[in-house]
Amino acid sequence: MGTPLKSPPVYFTVVQARFNTLLKLGDYLASIQEGMRKAGFPDFTSRKMVTLQLAAQEVQVTPPNVVNLEQFLFGNAHKTHMFVLNPDALTLQSTRYGQFEDFSAQFLEGLALVDKVVQLDFTDRVGLRYLDHVAPRPNDRLDLYVVPEVRGLGARLGGKTVHAFSETFSHLGDIQLRSRVLIQDGGLAFPPDLAADGMQIDDRFLEYSGHHATLDTDGFIERRMPFSASAVGEQLNAIHGVISAAFKAAVTEYAFKVWDEV
Repeated sequence: MGTPLKSPPVYFTVVQARFNTLLKLGDYLASIQEGMRKAGFPDFTSRKMVTLQLAAQEVQVTPPNVVNLEQFLFGNAHKTHMFVLNPDALTLQSTRYGQFEDFSAQFLEGLALVDKVVQLDFTDRVGLRYLDHVAPRPNDRLDLYVVPEVRGLGARLGGKTVHAFSETFSHLGDIQLRSRVLIQDGGLAFPPDLAADGMQIDDRFLEYSGHHATLDTDGFIERRMPFSASAVGEQLNAIHGVISAAFKAAVTEYAFKVWDEV
């Protein structure tokens, strides 16, 4: 277990396992909710969502299929960790990440709880995603914190860079990695496909407004496997190693020094 930074830049973390679809998930909900409550997630709510599924044929494109989806949310009392249960996936999202070992163990505990109630058959995707807010200290430049490869062409073009975006998609064995870096002015923001869901964000991230970088690092494995919580844990360990390397490649040694001083 590595030594955590004193002031890490991560403000949102998501881990997810997709599994065989449970059309009768509602029948098991009471047992799952009671297990989550005893595990420290008593804040329960549900929400209904409408999604569109697109299916293309060789000759013509069929109209979108409207799908009604109900999600079940189990949060802790401090609103810093939340499980989101879909008919085909369990997600844990956090605004107080801590260390990978503790975070992944908590997720695996929740996944084992669901399996105990419904008896899962297989998983076909396991993923881990981090959002990091890289903001320079007063009188520092952002260039001191992120490497040239992700800064865009602003330095070469001159003037004031309003917006820069970098994305790299890689295959590293079974792991697929999408690493995005967004540089802009303003306050803390989330990508369009993620939301805080009323969770408590650390004040130090909310109070900052100015030139900053958002690192969005998403690693996942898409492979169908018979359900095994330990196998999911092994996949998460491998993904975490790749994401950690990508994060270290995007930021500077100076940034790590600052994050370990504050």
